[in-house]
Amino acid sequence: MKKIATLGPAGTFSETATLQYIAVQQEQYALEYFPSIERALDAVGTLCDIGVLPIENFSEGFIPSVLDQLIHAELKVIGEVILPIRFSCISTAELSTVEQLFVQFVAKGQCSRFIESLGDIRIVLTESNTESLVRAGEASQASAAIVPADVSHGDFAAVVENVNDYENNQTRFLVFAAQDYPESYHPEGAYKTSLIVVDEHDHPGFLGEILTSFSRRKINLTSIISRPTCTHFGKYHFFIDLDGHIRDDEVAAALAEIGEISRVKYLGSYLKAGAEE
Repeated sequence: MKKIATLGPAGTFSETATLQYIAVQQEQYALEYFPSIERALDAVGTLCDIGVLPIENFSEGFIPSVLDQLIHAELKVIGEVILPIRFSCISTAELSTVEQLFVQFVAKGQCSRFIESLGDIRIVLTESNTESLVRAGEASQASAAIVPADVSHGDFAAVVENVNDYENNQTRFLVFAAQDYPESYHPEGAYKTSLIVVDEHDHPGFLGEILTSFSRRKINLTSIISRPTCTHFGKYHFFIDLDGHIRDDEVAAALAEIGEISRVKYLGSYLKAGAEE
């Protein structure tokens, strides 16, 4: 049976997204949990066949550590999952008496207004929402945790529902595989392509030339984000998502044109979330 890597332990949003992805596949997978996003990505193509990890949140934007790892990792994107995200705050005592709050590092940004309303409280960052739940329950002092809304509240003394900043909060997950993973293509499919324009030959108008290559061919960019190269100030790599497949004539032509002025790292063309159902 193939293995699929995700952020653990059980009970995370990553697990939910992974199970959602598996539900529409034609084969079975065994879940393998990893304690951090970085270790899960490292496992793809070695310990596991594929992996499902978060890449972008509706309000917080992209996860920088994932983008930075993709610059050097030999991975391909083969799918995406978009998951509604709702959080609750549970506590071992009345919330006004709580001394510390356990919260996953990404969830913290998605619940910032609620956390600020708690006033002077110690914030303890965790690697997963499940870790937040466990540590709050085991703590010797009055504690609270930000957890997924569908988590069992058990014996916790108080619960505050819907503590996320935005009611329609969502997180986008990408499905990763090794670069030699077979890629499907159906001309009538609704595809998205992800790529990185690697900044090796920066010059005036560099970004404008990239955008022009797409706009002239009426290719819609669904996102573009820059990340520092960590070599010099002012030098950036550009992560781009666009509508279409690399086998589409206009997309292929645009990437070939951009390739004449910079290195393009193709990450993958894949069906948009929900299109495979």
